[in-house]
Amino acid sequence: MTTQDVSLEDVRSFWNQNPVAAASVSAEPGTAEFFSLFDSLREGDACEPYTYSDRIHGYSSSCGLSVLDVGCGNGYVLSRYARNGAEVSGVDMSETAVDLTRKRFALEGLNGSFDAVDGMHLPFSDDSFDIVCSMGVLHHSPTPEPMVDEIFRVLKPGGRVIAMLYYRYSFKYQFLFRLLRLVSRTYRGRSQAEVTNMNDGVGCPLARVYSKREAQALLHNFEGHCFRVNQISWDQLLLFSRLAGFAKKRFPSLSDSWIARKFGWNLYINAAKPEDV
Repeated sequence: MTTQDVSLEDVRSFWNQNPVAAASVSAEPGTAEFFSLFDSLREGDACEPYTYSDRIHGYSSSCGLSVLDVGCGNGYVLSRYARNGAEVSGVDMSETAVDLTRKRFALEGLNGSFDAVDGMHLPFSDDSFDIVCSMGVLHHSPTPEPMVDEIFRVLKPGGRVIAMLYYRYSFKYQFLFRLLRLVSRTYRGRSQAEVTNMNDGVGCPLARVYSKREAQALLHNFEGHCFRVNQISWDQLLLFSRLAGFAKKRFPSLSDSWIARKFGWNLYINAAKPEDV
């Protein structure tokens, strides 16, 4: 299947059957144990510690702000905003994701509104939100441009968009995926694009990578683009060898190291809707 052949229904079907990171969590999706294990996995040193996520999103200064998450997954990001007093809304094309988000909020006693819709037609008025985030979502869409236009529309003038895309110049994309295509039975003979898709599970129909220039072009209607790069681990860097286990025990996490800032997998973009629109 080529990029041109992928439909929104293909993407929806995959994520309905494969909730984000559920394959890595040994608990029934939607239970308190599931969310606890997922959060520990996400906030682990090799991924995105809470303090780093707070720097990206500004949870601790979001009280009273209106926040929309386009592609809310299982509600992790929105729950952190809600815990700090933000008024939150979430949309996701996956009915499974929206159900998980509602269960998370019910378990935590948090308030929010959630809809199972894709990002092409957001059910909100113009200039509705102070912050719109979309974390690891746009790169899975066959046509992300209309989603970006909708994010721009529903943001208030001066409001912020916060997005995460996979980074083209990451260690994972430039080296690890190419090595896997040579040495792994699972990946041998596959194209770079196919291996990139498989990062989110076998059968994932689409995952793109972006350079900073390409990300800025995608978000060209916004201004003041700020970039961060993060997410690399000793396992990745040392090719999942025994040395990786040794390094994890003896040396600090790489999550906020210069290596992560230069060659990490996650490219974060923070930009503003112009005040004069």
